[in-house]
Amino acid sequence: MASPQKFRLLGLTNSCRASSYNQMVLTHIKTHFEDLVDLHLFDISKIPFYEDRAEAFPFSNEISDLAALMGQSHGLIVASPEYNHSVPARLKNTIDWMSRMPNKPLLRRPVMLISASTGQLGGVRVQYELRRVFDATDSRVMIKPEVFIGKVHEKFSLAGVCTDQETGALIKNQLQSFFDWMKSYSLNLNCLEEDVTHQ
Repeated sequence: MASPQKFRLLGLTNSCRASSYNQMVLTHIKTHFEDLVDLHLFDISKIPFYEDRAEAFPFSNEISDLAALMGQSHGLIVASPEYNHSVPARLKNTIDWMSRMPNKPLLRRPVMLISASTGQLGGVRVQYELRRVFDATDSRVMIKPEVFIGKVHEKFSLAGVCTDQETGALIKNQLQSFFDWMKSYSLNLNCLEEDVTHQ
């Protein structure tokens, strides 16, 4: 029996440093579900600050590369910390850039949100803020299940290993729900054909 085609997903977080807990979450998804997903983790640290006049000049390689990858992906996973009850500046800046790209890579793009923090709430507010931002880009954010990983330092080791069985199960359930949701609504999948780029 032929194996099912993998979902091509793009993963974004505010920082790709190894000690970032949200980067650990994305790496966990990439390594533990590689039979189901081809998850590309993109480092947004070199994307310049957005301003209107920036569009009058050639886009940097990082911006163009990200827009192309996003356009070729079935969906987007955003794992974000919470800064002052809101979205970290670097991540918001990246979304702003993508909203201005000619190929509109965020338009109707399926999005899964997950957040982790050392606090009790696990980034509840940042997810609500991100939903507002992605509503403006006309992206398709999955409503439920929501996953907020509170006290993440007690659930992931310093080596980035998820040591909490319940947290691992929540991530697995959310990812499977994301797959099922995209299939049910035919969101940007084109029946999982090779070319899923928005035209």
